[in-house]
Amino acid sequence: MYDKRAEQDALRFGILDRMQALENELAQIPGIVHVEFDIRYYGEGIRQVIIIPKYSIDPSLDVIPYFDAKRNQLNAIASVCDRFGLHHSGDRIEDMGEHWYIVRSCDDTWPK
Repeated sequence: MYDKRAEQDALRFGILDRMQALENELAQIPGIVHVEFDIRYYGEGIRQVIIIPKYSIDPSLDVIPYFDAKRNQLNAIASVCDRFGLHHSGDRIEDMGEHWYIVRSCDDTWPK
């Protein structure tokens, strides 16, 4: 994993293999440059994974292709998350300029 703090937390919570596999799949999405996670509260009964992927989309694209590329990227992220048992949490997806901030809730396949 790129993020050493998240790696240590994942090891402590028994989800390291799953997080590494999630990171690998997210990194395959076109335009995703780097992926970080915030899972420090996972062990405190908050069964959520915060995904913070850095993205790169060509800013010289016309407006509609640019936003289509962003939408397609978010749809691909959501699809990967769903396959990993991470579902919509009710939180808004934040676009932080070069990073997405995405909170997903863990289903029952994730250790408690």
